[in-house]
Amino acid sequence: DVAMDTFDAVCICNGHYAAPATPSLPGMEYYKGAIMHSIEYDDPSIFADKNVLCIGGRASGADLAREISAFASKVYLSDTTCPTLDEGKPIVEGNVLWVPRTTAINQDSTIQFGGSMDDPSSNPCSDNPKVDIIIFCSGYDYQFPFINDESNLDLSAVSGERRIKPLYEHLWHARHPSVTFVGLSHSVVPFPFFELQAEALVSQLLKRTSSESVADPDSWSLPALEERMKIAEKDATCGGPNDPGRLQDTHFLGNYQWDACLKYASFAGFCDESLQQYIATNKAIYDHSGAMRKGTFPGGPDDYRYNTYVRDDENQSFEVKTLLEQKQIAQKEFEETTV
Repeated sequence: DVAMDTFDAVCICNGHYAAPATPSLPGMEYYKGAIMHSIEYDDPSIFADKNVLCIGGRASGADLAREISAFASKVYLSDTTCPTLDEGKPIVEGNVLWVPRTTAINQDSTIQFGGSMDDPSSNPCSDNPKVDIIIFCSGYDYQFPFINDESNLDLSAVSGERRIKPLYEHLWHARHPSVTFVGLSHSVVPFPFFELQAEALVSQLLKRTSSESVADPDSWSLPALEERMKIAEKDATCGGPNDPGRLQDTHFLGNYQWDACLKYASFAGFCDESLQQYIATNKAIYDHSGAMRKGTFPGGPDDYRYNTYVRDDENQSFEVKTLLEQKQIAQKEFEETTV
């Protein structure tokens, strides 16, 4: 049965890790092996003695390459950020081979690597392997199956674009701000970020029912329609915060997330010193963890994941305990309790 009702506001919070994004490759019709997306991955042992290609060098690609390498014969990790190769040879650690972006599949079903987004002819790779399986670790598309032509809502969510418009501040529908989209931004520390988005949108919903909030001259309010649409169009066409930008990075934040956190907190009316210290400490931990991750071979050991951070928000700092230190502390506590 279909039930219908009327609401004053709708918050869309359906996530964006369900619709796999699978890019096309020139020559895909020549490939004879299996193809899957990282969303289908579960058991690394099924890749025993296989040659595997993971396309995408961010979190999913690096994680899968590491786990699969314990069983596979070879794992190629194709990454657009791969450093310049020495004489075209892949960068190797164990049985994981770090190679540039995948550019094509040849007629003999071998894989061609090399090039960058700016220069397809750069960083050529001399290794053109045949692989048994290709795993696309290429992220996800936004998907709103419950919004369609009958929804009477002007919304663009084109498959492959990874861009939703028109949105004001990546949160409110610019034309219909009673419809909000929580959690579209990616490459962020998710739950604190999404909570601040929720606080911001709730503050505006309360303004519609609270005369006290409306009377407060210092409280922030959504701008007029014309201004919202103008900013929404700018955000939808700038390609994200990086310069130059890319369409698929429209909702990317990364290191820009902290200013966005402060902005949403300001919208909500509680961007006080305590909140600023909390966000600054988040940033300090994020930067520390990121520096440790970037210093490792993708698909290699990931000991940094097991670090424990003890926050000191007042001083915007932290104490970090490594896995070895945690084991030593646990061993000492065990010995003290058994004496």
